[in-house]
Amino acid sequence: ASFYQEHGQPEKGQAVYAEALSRYPDNPRVLFEHALFLDRLARQDEAIAEMQKVLAIEPHNPYALNYVGYTWADRGVNLKEALDFIQQAVALKPRDGFIRDSLGWVYFRLGETGRARTELEKARDLEPTDPHILEHLGDVYLNGHEPRQATQAYRRALELYEDGKEKEAVARKLDSVRP
Repeated sequence: ASFYQEHGQPEKGQAVYAEALSRYPDNPRVLFEHALFLDRLARQDEAIAEMQKVLAIEPHNPYALNYVGYTWADRGVNLKEALDFIQQAVALKPRDGFIRDSLGWVYFRLGETGRARTELEKARDLEPTDPHILEHLGDVYLNGHEPRQATQAYRRALELYEDGKEKEAVARKLDSVRP
């Protein structure tokens, strides 16, 4: 399925998942991977539904909890539930930088800039070369009126991003920073 997706044939990838899900409808690994497949196709509502199936089978799956919580936080919806999901994920995987990033991001969305900064700095320390974490940290610094730190975080994210659209977006943020 991943091969087909990477080679521009997502319909064939979906057919592989349809077969796998017909054989193993309650397999949390198959459901999880299918959710990620759907996410890459920008079908996030369907991906969330698949992750919720994972959570019905494995309620303490930190990565499914994180996916649902982060996706809600990124959309700015269900923020209290998102916080609960992500806090559960952090309790299960406290040294996972990506889950810490999610916790920082949901705090940011809730307007808790100090907590967001603390968690995103922890995430950066755990995953110093992840551009998404650095961009989130830049957003928090900028929101907290720390343009110098925001500029540093955005510059580093810009260096690390490979995708042109992501580079463009962070470059616009960098250009908007006023000392």
